[in-house]
Amino acid sequence: MILSMLTIISYFGFLLVLLIFTSVLFIGLSSIQLI
Repeated sequence: MILSMLTIISYFGFLLVLLIFTSVLFIGLSSIQLI
């Protein structure tokens, strides 16, 4: 039970990091296009 919770938490953590990385990359590309 604890192992499955840990797997879910690590999966959501990876998903959150991926979302933040994608949004930062998108904002960076948008600001480069604006300049």
